[in-house]
Amino acid sequence: MRMTASDAKAQVQALLIQWCDALVRLQQTAPNDPRLDGGILCPACENIHGRCHEAVYPLLCAARLTGNESYLTAAKRLFRWGENMRQGDGSVRNDFTSDWKGVTVFAAIALHDALYFHGDLLTAAERAAWEDRLSGMGAWLFCNLTEQKPAYLNYYAANACAMSLLGAYFNRDDYQELADRLAAYCLRHISENGLIFGEGRPNDARSTKGCAAIDVGGYNAEETLPCLWRYAETTGDIDAMERIRALWNAQLHWMLPDGAWDDSVGTRAFKWTYWGSRTADGCQAALFPLGKEDSVFAEAAWRNFELYCRCTHGGLLLGGPDYAKNGEPTCVHHTFCHAKALAAALDAGLPDFERVPLPSDRPETLRYYPELDVYRLACGDWRMDVSGYDFPYLGASHATGGSISLLWHKAAGPLLAVGMVDYALREPHNQQRPTHPETHRCACPRFEAVVGEQRYGQHYCKTARLSAKSTPAGPLVRADATLCDQDGVPLPDSDCVLVYQLEKDALTVTGRVSARFADKARYILPLIGDTARVEVLQGALSGAPKPMFNLSPGFCAKEYRICPDKDGAFRLHITVTA
Repeated sequence: MRMTASDAKAQVQALLIQWCDALVRLQQTAPNDPRLDGGILCPACENIHGRCHEAVYPLLCAARLTGNESYLTAAKRLFRWGENMRQGDGSVRNDFTSDWKGVTVFAAIALHDALYFHGDLLTAAERAAWEDRLSGMGAWLFCNLTEQKPAYLNYYAANACAMSLLGAYFNRDDYQELADRLAAYCLRHISENGLIFGEGRPNDARSTKGCAAIDVGGYNAEETLPCLWRYAETTGDIDAMERIRALWNAQLHWMLPDGAWDDSVGTRAFKWTYWGSRTADGCQAALFPLGKEDSVFAEAAWRNFELYCRCTHGGLLLGGPDYAKNGEPTCVHHTFCHAKALAAALDAGLPDFERVPLPSDRPETLRYYPELDVYRLACGDWRMDVSGYDFPYLGASHATGGSISLLWHKAAGPLLAVGMVDYALREPHNQQRPTHPETHRCACPRFEAVVGEQRYGQHYCKTARLSAKSTPAGPLVRADATLCDQDGVPLPDSDCVLVYQLEKDALTVTGRVSARFADKARYILPLIGDTARVEVLQGALSGAPKPMFNLSPGFCAKEYRICPDKDGAFRLHITVTA
């Protein structure tokens, strides 16, 4: 089957217009208050996100595509509102109440693209004002976002992109030189399996187990790699293009068959939205151009785009598939960021491409990633991750301890999906509060016990030992762990074992905890959807499963609690009924 460029363009354009219509509806009119006038109100956060002025680019793109003056007017008003975030040194702030100015790099890329592709829609005076702001941003970025300044790797990649674009736009060789240095720095951060790392500080840090700082399905897919590809395209660096293409090939192994990016073990999994990351831009601006030479990249871009469509509600991109179902308001941040990626893909031109399989459509049965201490399993229609990832990032932010961080089935979609283990507002400007805190619970399957007033869980154990083997029935993973508190401090004499046997028709989970805690421990299984059946073969189910929700990555689930027997053992089967 072949997808034509015209068909793809029509659908991508339709979604972009739908999103831009919602942004225009949310734009504020307050002529006497410049802090409000022209800004875009967020329905979820009940404020105006400081980065919303980046939407000038998709709004101008919408104006070009439709000829509708309302989008052009909205872009001009939003540009004026952006003066609220502008600082005297040329930078822009993340928000009214934030001092973080690294986001200047994303604003600069958006403003450059607005001018480069659609600047002719502005008057000469308007264009001069927009270029003046862009020039100030460039000067600040040149001095303040270099490899010597501490930042996560995605910022260096973004500034490699920004400096290459602004260097060409303003004819600045010094900007181009910095772009080359930053790109080279990023390309020195490649892991054993070809994944780019550096989403932690310092960028080259390794954990006790030797794990690297990788946000594999979040910032890697939606920010770092797209920016590096844009840099290589802009500079025409053939060697960089080949190296970045290889990084994308490794990255595609982390896209699920339904187009989701698997960020269940990323350092910044607290921003996982299933389709990507809350405040990143998206993969389409890189993958569609790459798809002109290899259809697998365009296929990945398209499947992720289709997931955007399924997760759009009320004209806005939801923070997760079940947000509307659970009555969660929609944060506008996802929409104005990802609208930039769709606009960039349209402006670059979409390719004709063959509909081809992704790596996850026919994956390896068992693969180990030492840089993450993660086993990835596949058998029949099942896909599964088991995580021992111990890289420290903002407390209990991602699954570890030999937990299943992801379980996916072709007929059912995600059955287990773990973002942030203990949800907390690590970035208050960039996360939502749960609307129903009484049912907002941890989505990580785990052994858990309450001793006294302290809660312990195997999913906090950063010293867990994983092993795996292939069996005639399918891949098997064993995790030896200890019940620990949120800080990773172990409960004495609380060793536990979990064994996962994946077969064509079922997942069998067998566990044992120290008999000393058999009466206190529970195996908790937060199962997504209604298509899976849980059969407890050893131990006993404690009451009816309770409904729950978790904002990251945004699924409703039913929480099963299994009591081990008197010896501390349990065994269960998970099958898919649909």
